[in-house]
Amino acid sequence: MPRRSCVLKVSSCVPLSVFFKDFAIMLDKIAQRNGLFDPAVCGGFVLLHGGAGVQDPRGPAHAAASKVIEGIALRGASALAGGASGLNVVKQCLFELESEPCFNAGLGSALQSDGQARLTAAVMSGPGQIFSGVMGLEGAIHPSTLALMLQGKTTRVVCPPGTAELARRAGLKSESPVTPERLARWEQAKKENHPHDFDTVGCVVVTANGELFAGTSTGGRGFEAPGRVSDAATVAGTYASGFAAISATGIGEEIVDDGLALRIESRVRDGMALESATAKCFSEARERKRSYGWIAASSTGAWNFSWTTEAETGVIPCRLLRS
Repeated sequence: MPRRSCVLKVSSCVPLSVFFKDFAIMLDKIAQRNGLFDPAVCGGFVLLHGGAGVQDPRGPAHAAASKVIEGIALRGASALAGGASGLNVVKQCLFELESEPCFNAGLGSALQSDGQARLTAAVMSGPGQIFSGVMGLEGAIHPSTLALMLQGKTTRVVCPPGTAELARRAGLKSESPVTPERLARWEQAKKENHPHDFDTVGCVVVTANGELFAGTSTGGRGFEAPGRVSDAATVAGTYASGFAAISATGIGEEIVDDGLALRIESRVRDGMALESATAKCFSEARERKRSYGWIAASSTGAWNFSWTTEAETGVIPCRLLRS
């Protein structure tokens, strides 16, 4: 399928319903899309994605999942309009995405080959250029809560057995991420040569003054070896600075091999416009037959989403209307 590209530039407020309708035509295509919202004019904005996988969700569930993301994006935008910090908006959006079983993150996450769900999440604050994350969380559905808790700590990336102690200290509710639907899919996967899901959820926030924040949460690739770690809690999958913020989704090993999020940020830091930086990364990914995608934004309000798979589920750029 040929590459599709679309550019949307907005300097004045338009109804969100119009923007969402315009955006909907770009779903389910191998594509890039670029736009520009002046943060000082629109008050900041939120970008969300629900994964670049071919299975999660699929068929009739796709429209429902996109509707879920639209609602979460609107609530995140409202929080930003109400004075919430960029980091708190990331926290809110990831928490809600993890609570929805239609995505491979939090509740309803993919299961590893031993039938267990082990969750990973990371957040990064652009103003301080601070990364934090957790890997392999079991028995709870909100790894992003722990990742955010680590933002102010000396130790900022934690894996088992430390995740269990961290969850206990955070008072995180003990709750199984495994849903009947996901368990049934895992049972079916054993009969179908172990198909992978490789979905993720992610959030990028740009505040009115151009500060950038990013967060990513995932249940992993599905049917992988127990303890396998995804890209989400590395700077290849999640990155934010004073220049750009990125959340990636797709096959984690490929994202790590390409150093994707940091590669995009480095190109913007070195002087490339976000559109040019992401176009170069998109071209490289297509040449290498990669299966991944991303959402990205710069401090100037430029934004981009790209994916090389057949479906990036419900990526919703949500611009914030001035109150």
